[in-house]
Amino acid sequence: MENNQSQGNWLKLLINELKMPSTAEFCRKANLNRGLVDKLAADAHSPSLDTLQKIKDAFPETNMNWLISGHGKVMVDVQDDNDIKLLEQYRSKIKSKANQRLVEKFSISVDYFVQDHSEMDELENNATAQDVKDKDLMFFRMQLLLFQYRRRLVSDLLLQVPKSGTLLTGSIVGLKEQYSDLLDHLNNEIFKTVKLVTDDLVSIHDVKDQVVTSEASLEENLSDASLSDDASLSDDASLSDDASLSDDASLSDDVGRDLADLLEYAEKAGELNIDDKE
Repeated sequence: MENNQSQGNWLKLLINELKMPSTAEFCRKANLNRGLVDKLAADAHSPSLDTLQKIKDAFPETNMNWLISGHGKVMVDVQDDNDIKLLEQYRSKIKSKANQRLVEKFSISVDYFVQDHSEMDELENNATAQDVKDKDLMFFRMQLLLFQYRRRLVSDLLLQVPKSGTLLTGSIVGLKEQYSDLLDHLNNEIFKTVKLVTDDLVSIHDVKDQVVTSEASLEENLSDASLSDDASLSDDASLSDDASLSDDASLSDDVGRDLADLLEYAEKAGELNIDDKE
Protein backbone atom coordinates (compact mmCIF):
# COMPACT_ATOMS: atom_id res chain seq x y z
CA MET A 1 0.00 0.00 0.00
CA GLU A 2 1.33 3.40 -0.94
CA ASN A 3 1.17 6.45 1.27
CA ASN A 4 -0.58 9.71 0.38
CA GLN A 5 -1.69 12.81 2.20
CA SER A 6 -5.33 11.74 2.48
CA GLN A 7 -4.48 8.69 4.58
CA GLY A 8 -3.69 10.71 7.69
CA ASN A 9 -0.95 10.25 10.21
CA TRP A 10 1.93 8.01 9.08
CA LEU A 11 2.27 6.20 12.41
CA LYS A 12 -1.43 5.35 12.62
CA LEU A 13 -1.24 4.10 9.06
CA LEU A 14 1.80 1.96 9.90
CA ILE A 15 0.13 0.44 12.98
CA ASN A 16 -2.90 -0.38 10.85
CA GLU A 17 -0.76 -1.97 8.10
CA LEU A 18 1.08 -4.04 10.69
CA LYS A 19 -2.29 -5.22 12.03
CA MET A 20 -1.20 -4.54 15.58
CA PRO A 21 -3.93 -5.23 18.17
CA SER A 22 -3.20 -2.00 20.04
CA THR A 23 -0.85 0.98 20.26
CA ALA A 24 0.51 -0.41 23.52
CA GLU A 25 1.56 -3.63 21.78
CA PHE A 26 3.31 -1.57 19.09
CA CYS A 27 5.19 0.39 21.75
CA ARG A 28 6.25 -2.80 23.54
CA LYS A 29 7.52 -4.55 20.42
CA ALA A 30 9.28 -1.44 19.02
CA ASN A 31 10.69 -0.59 22.46
CA LEU A 32 9.35 2.97 22.24
CA ASN A 33 7.96 5.20 24.99
CA ARG A 34 4.17 5.47 24.94
CA GLY A 35 4.34 9.25 25.36
CA LEU A 36 6.62 9.59 22.34
CA VAL A 37 4.38 7.39 20.25
CA ASP A 38 1.31 9.43 21.20
CA LYS A 39 3.09 12.63 20.13
CA LEU A 40 4.15 11.03 16.83
CA ALA A 41 0.58 9.84 16.23
CA ALA A 42 -0.74 13.37 16.86
CA ASP A 43 1.87 14.92 14.52
CA ALA A 44 3.16 16.85 17.49
CA HIS A 45 6.68 15.52 17.08
CA SER A 46 8.88 14.50 14.16
CA PRO A 47 10.55 11.08 14.42
CA SER A 48 14.30 10.89 14.83
CA LEU A 49 16.43 8.54 12.75
CA ASP A 50 17.01 6.44 15.88
CA THR A 51 13.23 6.05 16.33
CA LEU A 52 12.74 5.06 12.71
CA GLN A 53 15.56 2.49 12.98
CA LYS A 54 13.92 0.94 16.04
CA ILE A 55 10.68 0.60 14.08
CA LYS A 56 12.53 -0.96 11.15
CA ASP A 57 14.36 -3.42 13.42
CA ALA A 58 11.13 -4.44 15.16
CA PHE A 59 9.17 -4.71 11.91
CA PRO A 60 11.54 -5.64 9.04
CA GLU A 61 8.67 -5.66 6.56
CA THR A 62 8.38 -1.87 6.93
CA ASN A 63 9.76 0.11 3.99
CA MET A 64 12.58 2.29 5.35
CA ASN A 65 12.34 4.60 2.37
CA TRP A 66 8.69 5.23 3.18
CA LEU A 67 9.52 5.88 6.85
CA ILE A 68 12.03 8.56 5.88
CA SER A 69 10.44 10.17 2.83
CA GLY A 70 6.81 9.13 3.01
CA HIS A 71 6.93 7.91 -0.58
CA GLY A 72 6.49 4.43 -1.97
CA LYS A 73 4.91 1.36 -0.39
CA VAL A 74 4.45 1.11 3.35
CA MET A 75 5.32 -2.58 3.42
CA VAL A 76 7.90 -4.54 1.44
CA ASP A 77 8.59 -8.23 1.00
CA VAL A 78 11.11 -9.45 3.50
CA GLN A 79 13.49 -12.25 2.57
CA ASP A 80 15.18 -14.30 5.25
CA ASP A 81 18.36 -16.28 4.74
CA ASN A 82 16.47 -19.29 3.37
CA ASP A 83 14.56 -17.16 0.89
CA ILE A 84 17.76 -15.58 -0.34
CA LYS A 85 19.50 -18.95 -0.65
CA LEU A 86 16.65 -20.57 -2.57
CA LEU A 87 16.39 -17.58 -4.89
CA GLU A 88 20.11 -17.69 -5.58
CA GLN A 89 19.92 -21.41 -6.35
CA TYR A 90 17.05 -20.88 -8.75
CA ARG A 91 18.81 -18.07 -10.55
CA SER A 92 22.18 -19.86 -10.80
CA LYS A 93 20.99 -23.40 -11.58
CA ILE A 94 17.66 -22.95 -13.37
CA LYS A 95 17.10 -19.49 -14.73
CA SER A 96 20.68 -19.09 -15.96
CA LYS A 97 20.21 -22.03 -18.36
CA ALA A 98 17.61 -20.05 -20.31
CA ASN A 99 15.62 -23.25 -20.88
CA GLN A 100 11.86 -23.00 -20.49
CA ARG A 101 11.47 -26.78 -20.26
CA LEU A 102 13.85 -26.82 -17.30
CA VAL A 103 11.78 -24.12 -15.59
CA GLU A 104 8.60 -26.14 -16.14
CA LYS A 105 10.18 -29.30 -14.71
CA PHE A 106 11.39 -27.34 -11.70
CA SER A 107 7.91 -25.90 -11.19
CA ILE A 108 6.32 -29.36 -11.25
CA SER A 109 8.88 -30.67 -8.76
CA VAL A 110 8.11 -27.79 -6.43
CA ASP A 111 4.38 -28.39 -6.76
CA TYR A 112 4.74 -32.04 -5.73
CA PHE A 113 7.47 -31.52 -3.12
CA VAL A 114 5.15 -30.78 -0.20
CA GLN A 115 2.64 -33.43 -1.29
CA ASP A 116 5.36 -36.09 -1.55
CA HIS A 117 6.61 -35.21 1.92
CA SER A 118 3.10 -35.38 3.41
CA GLU A 119 2.45 -38.75 1.81
CA MET A 120 5.69 -40.19 3.18
CA ASP A 121 4.87 -38.89 6.67
CA GLU A 122 1.43 -40.50 6.50
CA LEU A 123 3.00 -43.77 5.39
CA GLU A 124 5.36 -43.71 8.37
CA ASN A 125 2.50 -43.02 10.78
CA ASN A 126 0.37 -45.83 9.35
CA ALA A 127 3.31 -48.23 9.56
CA THR A 128 3.83 -47.34 13.22
CA ALA A 129 0.15 -47.77 14.03
CA GLN A 130 0.02 -51.18 12.31
CA ASP A 131 3.38 -52.33 13.70
CA VAL A 132 4.82 -53.00 10.26
CA LYS A 133 8.20 -54.71 10.20
CA ASP A 134 11.23 -52.71 9.08
CA LYS A 135 11.77 -54.92 6.03
CA ASP A 136 8.17 -54.46 4.89
CA LEU A 137 8.30 -50.75 5.65
CA MET A 138 11.38 -50.40 3.44
CA PHE A 139 9.46 -52.01 0.60
CA PHE A 140 6.55 -49.58 1.01
CA ARG A 141 8.94 -46.62 1.06
CA MET A 142 10.63 -47.71 -2.15
CA GLN A 143 7.30 -48.34 -3.82
CA LEU A 144 5.98 -44.93 -2.80
CA LEU A 145 9.09 -43.14 -4.07
CA LEU A 146 8.81 -44.95 -7.40
CA PHE A 147 5.16 -44.02 -7.85
CA GLN A 148 5.85 -40.39 -6.87
CA TYR A 149 8.68 -40.15 -9.39
CA ARG A 150 6.50 -41.60 -12.15
CA ARG A 151 3.74 -39.15 -11.22
CA ARG A 152 6.08 -36.20 -11.76
CA LEU A 153 7.13 -37.60 -15.14
CA VAL A 154 3.54 -38.08 -16.30
CA SER A 155 2.60 -34.61 -15.07
CA ASP A 156 5.46 -33.19 -17.10
CA LEU A 157 4.34 -35.13 -20.19
CA LEU A 158 0.78 -33.94 -19.69
CA LEU A 159 2.03 -30.37 -19.58
CA GLN A 160 3.85 -30.88 -22.89
CA VAL A 161 0.79 -32.13 -24.80
CA PRO A 162 0.28 -29.56 -27.59
CA LYS A 163 -3.12 -27.96 -27.66
CA SER A 164 -3.27 -27.68 -31.43
CA GLY A 165 -0.57 -30.15 -32.50
CA THR A 166 2.30 -29.50 -34.87
CA LEU A 167 2.44 -28.77 -38.57
CA LEU A 168 3.87 -32.21 -39.31
CA THR A 169 1.86 -34.50 -37.07
CA GLY A 170 -1.14 -32.41 -36.15
CA SER A 171 -2.96 -33.01 -32.88
CA ILE A 172 -2.82 -36.53 -31.46
CA VAL A 173 -6.37 -37.50 -30.56
CA GLY A 174 -6.80 -38.89 -27.05
CA LEU A 175 -3.20 -38.33 -25.93
CA LYS A 176 -4.13 -35.90 -23.16
CA GLU A 177 -6.85 -38.25 -21.94
CA GLN A 178 -4.39 -41.15 -21.83
CA TYR A 179 -1.93 -39.17 -19.73
CA SER A 180 -4.75 -38.02 -17.45
CA ASP A 181 -5.93 -41.61 -16.95
CA LEU A 182 -2.37 -42.71 -16.19
CA LEU A 183 -2.00 -39.88 -13.69
CA ASP A 184 -5.22 -40.93 -11.96
CA HIS A 185 -3.96 -44.51 -11.84
CA LEU A 186 -0.67 -43.44 -10.23
CA ASN A 187 -2.48 -41.31 -7.65
CA ASN A 188 -4.63 -44.32 -6.80
CA GLU A 189 -1.55 -46.54 -6.41
CA ILE A 190 0.06 -43.90 -4.18
CA PHE A 191 -3.07 -43.77 -2.04
CA LYS A 192 -3.05 -47.56 -1.60
CA THR A 193 0.66 -47.57 -0.76
CA VAL A 194 0.28 -44.82 1.84
CA LYS A 195 -2.60 -46.75 3.41
CA LEU A 196 -0.43 -49.91 3.34
CA VAL A 197 -2.93 -51.67 1.11
CA THR A 198 -1.28 -54.50 -0.81
CA ASP A 199 -2.53 -56.69 -3.61
CA ASP A 200 -2.43 -59.78 -1.36
CA LEU A 201 -6.10 -59.54 -0.51
CA VAL A 202 -6.94 -59.06 -4.15
CA SER A 203 -4.74 -61.99 -5.07
CA ILE A 204 -6.45 -64.23 -2.50
CA HIS A 205 -9.84 -63.37 -3.94
CA ASP A 206 -8.49 -64.00 -7.42
CA VAL A 207 -7.18 -67.41 -6.35
CA LYS A 208 -10.54 -68.27 -4.81
CA ASP A 209 -12.29 -67.24 -7.98
CA GLN A 210 -9.88 -69.32 -10.00
CA VAL A 211 -10.51 -72.34 -7.76
CA VAL A 212 -14.26 -71.93 -8.05
CA THR A 213 -13.95 -71.50 -11.79
CA SER A 214 -11.72 -74.56 -12.03
CA GLU A 215 -14.17 -76.62 -9.99
CA ALA A 216 -17.05 -75.49 -12.17
CA SER A 217 -15.03 -76.24 -15.28
CA LEU A 218 -14.20 -79.69 -13.90
CA GLU A 219 -17.84 -80.38 -13.19
CA GLU A 220 -18.72 -79.26 -16.70
CA ASN A 221 -16.03 -81.51 -18.13
CA LEU A 222 -17.24 -84.44 -16.06
CA SER A 223 -20.79 -83.74 -17.15
CA ASP A 224 -19.70 -83.55 -20.77
CA ALA A 225 -17.76 -86.78 -20.37
CA SER A 226 -20.80 -88.46 -18.86
CA LEU A 227 -22.95 -87.25 -21.73
CA SER A 228 -20.31 -88.46 -24.16
CA ASP A 229 -20.30 -91.88 -22.50
CA ASP A 230 -24.08 -92.03 -22.69
CA ALA A 231 -23.97 -90.98 -26.31
CA SER A 232 -21.30 -93.58 -26.95
CA LEU A 233 -23.41 -96.26 -25.33
CA SER A 234 -26.39 -95.15 -27.39
CA ASP A 235 -24.27 -95.27 -30.51
CA ASP A 236 -23.07 -98.76 -29.59
CA ALA A 237 -26.63 -99.88 -29.00
CA SER A 238 -27.67 -98.34 -32.27
CA LEU A 239 -24.84 -100.09 -34.04
CA SER A 240 -25.84 -103.35 -32.39
CA ASP A 241 -29.41 -102.86 -33.53
CA ASP A 242 -28.24 -102.03 -37.02
CA ALA A 243 -26.02 -105.10 -37.03
CA SER A 244 -28.90 -107.23 -35.78
CA LEU A 245 -31.16 -105.89 -38.49
CA SER A 246 -28.47 -106.53 -41.05
CA ASP A 247 -28.11 -110.10 -39.81
CA ASP A 248 -31.90 -110.60 -39.95
CA ALA A 249 -32.00 -109.21 -43.48
CA SER A 250 -29.14 -111.50 -44.49
CA LEU A 251 -30.94 -114.51 -43.03
CA SER A 252 -34.11 -113.52 -44.83
CA ASP A 253 -32.22 -113.29 -48.10
CA ASP A 254 -30.66 -116.71 -47.54
CA VAL A 255 -34.06 -118.29 -46.78
CA GLY A 256 -35.56 -116.66 -49.86
CA ARG A 257 -32.79 -118.01 -52.06
CA ASP A 258 -33.20 -121.53 -50.59
CA LEU A 259 -36.96 -121.44 -51.16
CA ALA A 260 -36.48 -120.31 -54.77
CA ASP A 261 -34.03 -123.15 -55.32
CA LEU A 262 -36.49 -125.67 -53.88
CA LEU A 263 -39.30 -124.43 -56.09
CA GLU A 264 -37.10 -124.61 -59.16
CA TYR A 265 -36.03 -128.13 -58.20
CA ALA A 266 -39.66 -129.15 -57.65
CA GLU A 267 -40.65 -127.89 -61.06
CA LYS A 268 -37.82 -129.81 -62.68
CA ALA A 269 -38.75 -132.97 -60.75
CA GLY A 270 -42.37 -132.64 -61.83
CA GLU A 271 -41.37 -132.38 -65.46
CA LEU A 272 -39.25 -135.49 -65.13
CA ASN A 273 -42.15 -137.42 -63.64
CA ILE A 274 -44.45 -136.38 -66.49
CA ASP A 275 -41.90 -137.50 -69.05
CA ASP A 276 -41.55 -140.86 -67.31
CA LYS A 277 -45.29 -141.39 -67.34
CA GLU A 278 -45.50 -140.58 -71.01
